[in-house]
Amino acid sequence: MQLTAIDSGGDGSAVLLLHGQPGIAGDWKAVSARLAAAGMRAVAPDRPGYGRTGGRATGFEGNARAALELLDRLGIERALLAGHSWGSAVALTMALEAPERVTGLVLVAPISPGISPGPLDRALANRLIGPPVARAGFKLAGHALTLRPFKGLGRMLLAELPPEQVEVTASQIRSDGVWRSFYIEQRAMLEELPALGRRLDAVSAPATVIYGTRDRVAPPANAHRLAELLPAASLVSAGPTGHLLPQQRPELVADAIADRAR
Repeated sequence: MQLTAIDSGGDGSAVLLLHGQPGIAGDWKAVSARLAAAGMRAVAPDRPGYGRTGGRATGFEGNARAALELLDRLGIERALLAGHSWGSAVALTMALEAPERVTGLVLVAPISPGISPGPLDRALANRLIGPPVARAGFKLAGHALTLRPFKGLGRMLLAELPPEQVEVTASQIRSDGVWRSFYIEQRAMLEELPALGRRLDAVSAPATVIYGTRDRVAPPANAHRLAELLPAASLVSAGPTGHLLPQQRPELVADAIADRAR
């Protein structure tokens, strides 16, 4: 699958920005702007099943192959990989499958192969109840962000999200294809994450793991456990922040990427 991407261009060090589940390339907008201003080349793709790439979602390995093909198409031999949430596992898979292409890792609010998915994640991946629950949940959440009676709930769901990002997020999650992609990736998380965890000691790229202390989607324990499992990793706390760190704390994420690229 050929990925569509936002590419800042330039001759500086390249960084590939992998969004979460669900997500789009634009989730990295504020981070990309800071990286481009610092002289780096920021490439943010819409992963399979999302945004302008569309198509059918796939698992970690399928995402990794598509991302490597994107780097080939753009003439990028080596890149630093930054992955948010589900995208962190894509970055780790790329680091294992093509270590010669990866200069470093920045894993933001990551899922962790060292911690078993909780009851909610398992329910959303269930073949019987996962699809209808995901479809209804995304429709409700999309309306919660735009309809007057629900806007208060929407602000609670996306606390600290910049106002200009709210409508973009609402439009994205109301899309019919997004809940299907979400469900497929839930299945992949349960099926592929354990095997990925057993290979982490072979990751040679140095990593920075960033977490928010108020993250309820990927709790701080995920980041701590992942840092323990990786051979060379450092932890960075974003303080009392939630899960959407590329939008909530773009300056911190961009600084961590720039530091890792040096």
